[in-house]
Amino acid sequence: MRIKSNKSVFSMARILCFIFGHRFRVTKEVTSYVKEYQCSCCRAEVTVNDEGRLTSLTSQLKEINETLAELHQKKQHSSSAA
Repeated sequence: MRIKSNKSVFSMARILCFIFGHRFRVTKEVTSYVKEYQCSCCRAEVTVNDEGRLTSLTSQLKEINETLAELHQKKQHSSSAA
């Protein structure tokens, strides 16, 4: 018996993205230089890594981005109050 993972499921959107490339749009702006993106065609999620390259958005990276956003917001708030 074969068990199919989500990655092996046939998807026309994934094939189109494989052939023509993803159509990423910004879904969350963590800071001015770190953003989260989602493909409008296949719904793949990516973020910018520490080298400035796009990387698949894992649960660990989501948590890191949330923490970074909180720190950035606190810094912006404290610098505007001073």
